[in-house]
Amino acid sequence: MTSQRATPPVAVVTVCTPGRAEHLRSQRRALAAHLPGARHVVVLPERPGSAELAAELSADGAITVEIPAGPDLPVARCRNLGGDRAAGLGADLIIFLDVDCMPGPELGDRYAEIPAGAVGLGPVTYLPESAGAPDPAELASFTDPHPARPFPARGLQRLGRTEFGMFWSLSFALHGALWKRIRLEFGGFDEVYTGYGAEDTDFGRRLLYRRIPVALVGGAHAYHRWHPVSDPPVDHLEDLLRNGAHYAERWGEWPAPGWFEEFERQGLVRRDGDGWVAAPIEKTVPNASPE
Repeated sequence: MTSQRATPPVAVVTVCTPGRAEHLRSQRRALAAHLPGARHVVVLPERPGSAELAAELSADGAITVEIPAGPDLPVARCRNLGGDRAAGLGADLIIFLDVDCMPGPELGDRYAEIPAGAVGLGPVTYLPESAGAPDPAELASFTDPHPARPFPARGLQRLGRTEFGMFWSLSFALHGALWKRIRLEFGGFDEVYTGYGAEDTDFGRRLLYRRIPVALVGGAHAYHRWHPVSDPPVDHLEDLLRNGAHYAERWGEWPAPGWFEEFERQGLVRRDGDGWVAAPIEKTVPNASPE
């Protein structure tokens, strides 16, 4: 008689608003195919339609965490509470996955190889608009990871202390015990950051500053569904200025300098000492009518 080794409990944490409900459904189809035993913790910041989405998810077996939210989306707080809920469920492995990301067939197995005291990042392929919502069985055929982060084909590649810019929150994982330790030591994601930008770079930098290993995990592929974006993200400029100033106060430099330089070229921001502020909007005064 052969015995089967028990699979350690896994939880996947996702933050979602009703506007991303269709992407969440495609993510859940891929989870069912590739991580069938995982608990899915979906954090729903309060938005019109979030209560209805919570009811749908609960009926489908997901675990929902609903939180109050003002106009600025509290992404950092959502991730913290989602991680806490996953750890409270007894998850040995916690995978944070962006709502637009579908997990590939080996994502769970490769993340399970992360050492107990380390955080792992998986490669992400950005799908073309024509791909739509692929069948989970077809995801591997789209594999073409983002070139800005060169991942090993297999195994782990540890980041150096100055490589915090490699951290991203689209897809990362760690063991539940490490999540609890991080929350105790420095709180996890800094909840002063709200809206878009900088909270994940700050989190990665604090991990490396505290000598918590961060590694690129070969083969832990996720696939990011297409949606319209602006490059640079002009629609998030107010968030980026606010969050960038908080980041600079802590680290002495601004995040995403390329974005702010492009904003400057577009006349949207101007230099203010070592930082950036919104550029004043020039108003044209109509010519006075002759009397």
